[in-house]
Amino acid sequence: METFNSKIEHEPVPKDISSEFLSMDTFEFMDFLRTQRNEPSLSITIDWVDVPTARRLKAFLESGRGQKRSATIRATNEQYNQELNVFASGVKREKV
Repeated sequence: METFNSKIEHEPVPKDISSEFLSMDTFEFMDFLRTQRNEPSLSITIDWVDVPTARRLKAFLESGRGQKRSATIRATNEQYNQELNVFASGVKREKV
């Protein structure tokens, strides 16, 4: 019987595209994502910036048709409470 831990070992490490997310505007980032279609999984981890950036991260997470995506925002309780909908949609929170 295969255990859960051995299954995790076979998953590819997600490609970190955090710097691209932060440095590109929305349209540049969408173009960039098209070039990443062959990547099996992508991840973004950022510090809290503002509500619009948090919503962009939520959109990234929800638009990953057939591609495994993960998103994490490092946020205080106050920042977390500003946009609960983003975190309820699957964006993870790392407490700071």
